[in-house]
Amino acid sequence: MDKEYGKLYLIPATIGNPDPGRTIPGYNLNTIKQISSFIAENISTSRRFLRKSGYTKDFNEVSFYTLDKHTTASELETYLQDCQNGENMGLMSESGIPCIADPGSLIVSMAHRKGIQVVPLSGPSSLLLALMASGFNGQNFAFIGYLPVEADHLVRKIREIEKIACTQDQTQIFIEAPYRNNRLAGFLLKECKPSTLLCIACELSMDTEQVISKSINDWKTTKFDFNKKNCVFLIYH
Repeated sequence: MDKEYGKLYLIPATIGNPDPGRTIPGYNLNTIKQISSFIAENISTSRRFLRKSGYTKDFNEVSFYTLDKHTTASELETYLQDCQNGENMGLMSESGIPCIADPGSLIVSMAHRKGIQVVPLSGPSSLLLALMASGFNGQNFAFIGYLPVEADHLVRKIREIEKIACTQDQTQIFIEAPYRNNRLAGFLLKECKPSTLLCIACELSMDTEQVISKSINDWKTTKFDFNKKNCVFLIYH
């Protein structure tokens, strides 16, 4: 008889560094404690999250596999061997939930091809938290990812997604490198129509959390500084 495969658990992490009990369900914390093999983008931060979550296993006896932009295709093919040997594994996000604005989908796709059961666990998603709190259309929305950096391309993209928000009644969600937040906000205020709605959701689930939704016209009279903060941007018309 073929050996039964283990499961691949998709493990959300906290956004920022709050107490895991604030945003991570207790079921997740109990599940994590039973796993001895993890795939993570950054092993150091993953270990810190595990310890803060009450994980007590000796890390010398725990397997960690790094999944980042340097991971090769041949390395990826070996990452689910523990599951194929009958052990449960955990795929951890660096922040929020795996596979959403996160490279984890490569592993999940491979798990499906190999016949390994994938178990998504509930947890915080900055994109969905921002959408929930924005007051914008949650029935029709799109996550765009990062907008172009080069100014001319950025202007064209802003105008394109603003048109989609207006003509398709669709909330447009996007992010930026924290040190370019203020630059992006400036472009949005300059290029979008006065009546277009802009939400900036900042430091979600942290004590410094801010979610502000206003028209572009009202944003132009608002003082703000989102430099080096984790933000989600949304526009709607």
